[in-house]
Amino acid sequence: MTQLEPIGKDIWIVDGGEIRFLGLRLGTRSTIIRLTDGTVWVHSPVQLSRALAEQIDGIGPVRYLIAPNLYHHLFLKEWQEHYPDAQVIGPQGLAEKRPDIEFSGVLADPESDPWRADIERVIFTGSRAFDEHVFFHRASSTAILTDLIVNLRLENQSPIGRLIARIEGVAFPEGRTPLLYRLGMRQRGEGAQAVRAMLAWEPRQVVISHGEWFREGASDQLRKRFNWLPI
Repeated sequence: MTQLEPIGKDIWIVDGGEIRFLGLRLGTRSTIIRLTDGTVWVHSPVQLSRALAEQIDGIGPVRYLIAPNLYHHLFLKEWQEHYPDAQVIGPQGLAEKRPDIEFSGVLADPESDPWRADIERVIFTGSRAFDEHVFFHRASSTAILTDLIVNLRLENQSPIGRLIARIEGVAFPEGRTPLLYRLGMRQRGEGAQAVRAMLAWEPRQVVISHGEWFREGASDQLRKRFNWLPI
């Protein structure tokens, strides 16, 4: 059974099944936060099961379903159907990509976020590929990233996957921003500005969506994984 793992005050993670992307097997991970008003905020939903829904219902009523970039939308529809009162919020352009999902809003100015009393946000921009919205849960001192850092164990990959992971620079324990994303940066200064904002949070830990995440030394890990930027 898929189990929620508590990782701090009012925050849990849950690992979902694998997806295939560009020859790699990618595990999926969602972060669940109980806000101070008792409602639940879900980042990058993984595949929903009855057992997982029961666990989440034990935390509180789901209010927000968050897609942090244009690629983390695969399971939003089933969550919306199960939690019809939840607000589905994603980046600019996702509503056009997924017209089957009814979006409540877009991730625009972080100052307008209804959850900003609990969770901060910065926008990592500057890439031709996509922008990513990065979050920080104050109560647990947790930074929440999606695809900006990937850190995959090679034993879970096919021979071709292991080669791709090494070329892309996403092999554990040295995984960082995938090479294709780095090559697509048109404005490295914008990316560096976002990383400096992450470092200013002084996070205790960093959750990522794919691969081994960082339970300690978060600021050092961010500096190491983003050393390709002028931070």
